[in-house]
Amino acid sequence: MCTAASYPVFAQIDAANIIMVYLLGATAAGLWLGRGPSALCAIANAAAFDYFFVPPRFSFYVAESQYLLTLIGMMIVALVISNLVVSIRRQTAAAAARERRTATLYAMCRDLAGAPDAASIAALAAPHVAAAVDGRAVVELANEPSAAASDPIVDPHLVRLPLVGGESVNAVLVVRPLQAIAVGSDAWNMLEALAAQVAMALERARLAEVAAESRAAAERAALRNTLLASISHDLRAPLTAIAGAGCLIAQEGAHLDVRRRKTLGQLIEAKARDMAELLGNVLELIRLESATVPPRADWQSMEELVGAAVRQTIHRFDRLQVLCEIPEDLPMLFVDGQLIRQLLCNLLENAVKYTPPTTTIRIRAVMETDLLRLTVEDDGPGFGSVLPERLFEKFERGQKEGSVGGAGLGLAICRAVARVHGGSIHATSRSGGGARFDIILPQVKEA
Repeated sequence: MCTAASYPVFAQIDAANIIMVYLLGATAAGLWLGRGPSALCAIANAAAFDYFFVPPRFSFYVAESQYLLTLIGMMIVALVISNLVVSIRRQTAAAAARERRTATLYAMCRDLAGAPDAASIAALAAPHVAAAVDGRAVVELANEPSAAASDPIVDPHLVRLPLVGGESVNAVLVVRPLQAIAVGSDAWNMLEALAAQVAMALERARLAEVAAESRAAAERAALRNTLLASISHDLRAPLTAIAGAGCLIAQEGAHLDVRRRKTLGQLIEAKARDMAELLGNVLELIRLESATVPPRADWQSMEELVGAAVRQTIHRFDRLQVLCEIPEDLPMLFVDGQLIRQLLCNLLENAVKYTPPTTTIRIRAVMETDLLRLTVEDDGPGFGSVLPERLFEKFERGQKEGSVGGAGLGLAICRAVARVHGGSIHATSRSGGGARFDIILPQVKEA
């Protein structure tokens, strides 16, 4: 092609320009054909220049020594240029391959970082590996990891790489490439890098599960110890009172009139009721938090639920005043009426326990888009130095010791009831003094 382009204009241009044409051809051969063909092209170009353009023409004989030097220089320059072009081409291809590998690794690591468990990691990693090796890939999670499976298995049509984490095999990466992958090749190195990232992600998920189980075990142990300590503390007082009253009644020489016998009987009844209420609260909290049974929801009127809660706890009021502000046009709510009444009763009983007898309690309800906001507030002493939100934790009490009884489970039950209904409950201090509880319940549209 270089000869065909230069031959018609040989008489009008200098020989040096024809040499440039042949050097351009050697450069193009190095760019497109590779190292061997470009070297052959450089030698062939020098021979063609000698045969067609160096006197005597159409012969490989060189009459003048200056042309011999020109031919040697031309061949050397053509070889050097073609070799440099081939090297640059290979380096460019290698850089592009590294960039693709880096992009693939980054994309997979980014996806795996947000995977919550081993199954999600396996599902996210397989497409990335398949795209990288141009084939099919699957991550087989190992139910019973074995050290015997720690050696990779490679054949022309199947690659199995164990994904080792710590001292065990968490999974096996199975790849079926369309073309065989040789050990030590760039494709093999890429596959090993991807497998290493998947192995680290699986190990991270396994360690996270172990840590979660350890935290859960520690929390269960702490809850069990706290529960036992709280119940034993809160049961000791009523049991002591019951035992003392029973001992007085059982004494043979004791002369008890009707009034004293009635007082002791009422004391035993009241303390037994307190014990039953404590145990009932513990069992109810366990049932709500375990969520083994869904709430028995039905369409309920909030006005009726508030009225029932007030009537249920009114015997505990002294001079407390309860003001209910429930709109008449408030829609029906799809809730478990018994649980909502219990939530309101717990809040009212807390107000009775921790506020003066002249406290005013207000209960309000208002619709906010698709949510019901139920507010119970009082003008009592408030929460003091206690963080309001901490009172929703199990066995947290506003007063650690004193005449106020209870195990600190009432507000924990309130929070569990709200969560069972898909809502929430929050405690804040009123600006003018007192405590405020906001219950948020989602509204379910009637069919």
